Amino acid sequence: MNTCVCQADDCLLCEAQLYTGLDSDQVCLIRGLLGKQAFESRQVVFRQGDASDWLYVIRSGQIKLTSCGPDGHEQIIRIGVAGHMLGFNTVDDRHHSYSAETLTPVRVCTIRHRDMLRVMEQNPRVSRRLVDLLNQELAQAHLLIRVLGQKTSAEKVALFLLSLVPEPADQARMHELPLPLSRQEIADMLGLTVETVSRLMSELKRKQIIEAPRGLLRILNLQDLRAYAGTAVTQGAGRPASAPA
Repeated sequence: MNTCVCQADDCLLCEAQLYTGLDSDQVCLIRGLLGKQAFESRQVVFRQGDASDWLYVIRSGQIKLTSCGPDGHEQIIRIGVAGHMLGFNTVDDRHHSYSAETLTPVRVCTIRHRDMLRVMEQNPRVSRRLVDLLNQELAQAHLLIRVLGQKTSAEKVALFLLSLVPEPADQARMHELPLPLSRQEIADMLGLTVETVSRLMSELKRKQIIEAPRGLLRILNLQDLRAYAGTAVTQGAGRPASAPA
C-alpha cells in the first residue's frame, strides 16, 4: 500500500479504524484525495460567510472558532483541537457559519466536500465512522449549551480546560497544552467575569490540579479536574461524556 499522500498516518481520515473493511485499492484511492496544510499562529483559516468547499481535520494545534452577530460583536463559540473536524456542517449551505483563526501553529488534513460525499456514498463503512465522529462533535456542542445554561462557574472553567485536551486523550500529550486565550477571552466565552475566571484558576492551581504559566496549561491531576467539572467521562477519553448524543 502506498504511503498516505498527506503524510499524516495519524490523521482521523487516514487511521485504520476509518478504513476497516476496505481493500488496499479503496484505501489508496481515498488517500489520494487528501491534502495537508500548515498555518502559523494567529492566521485565518476561513472567515464567516466565505464559500465552503473543504472539510478540515485538525492534526495538531488549536483553532479559535468565532461567530459575529449583527451588531459586530465577536463571540468565541469553541476551541478546536487535534481530532476535531471543521467544515462538515457547510456541505449544504456552502458558506461558513463561523470564522476559524489559529491560536497556535496548526496542521490539518483536508478533503473537498464533493470528494468526501462520494467516498461516503461508495463506502458505507466510512460513512458509519464519520457519522460516529459527527455525533461526538454534536455531543460537544450540546454540552457547551448545557454548560452555559446550567453549570456552576467552577464547573464551566473546569470543562473549558478539559475541552483543550486533544482527541484521543493521551497522558503524554496532556503534560503541557497551549493556553493562548486571555482571561478576558475565557470569561467572554463562558459568560463569566474576568475576576471569577482568575479566582477559579487560582483555586485549581492552589489545589495542585493544574499549573498555568503564561500561555500554557499543565493538567497535574486529570481525575480531580474531571471531578471538579462535575461530569462523568468515558473510559480513556479526554472529554466529558455526559452530554446527550
